[in-house]
Amino acid sequence: MKSNELLDILKKYLGFEQRAQLAKYDSIKQVLKKLKKKENALKDKLKKELNEKAHNRLQKEMDVLSAQRKKGLKMLKELKEARKQ
Repeated sequence: MKSNELLDILKKYLGFEQRAQLAKYDSIKQVLKKLKKKENALKDKLKKELNEKAHNRLQKEMDVLSAQRKKGLKMLKELKEARKQ
């Protein structure tokens, strides 16, 4: 193989890696948007809920969603940093 052909193969491989990383970034971003909507809906329900048991259940669910969003945001930040390098 000539050097030009090898360079083309290398570019295709590196391009694939970048496209995969970009796709992962976009999918995480979409999931985070959905989690935020769900979290906001739970906040509204939580404000309106008068029953203590239901209030505690909603609060636990909201805590889980918050933790998931934080993990997702951390992963998104790491992917963004990796893209810059």
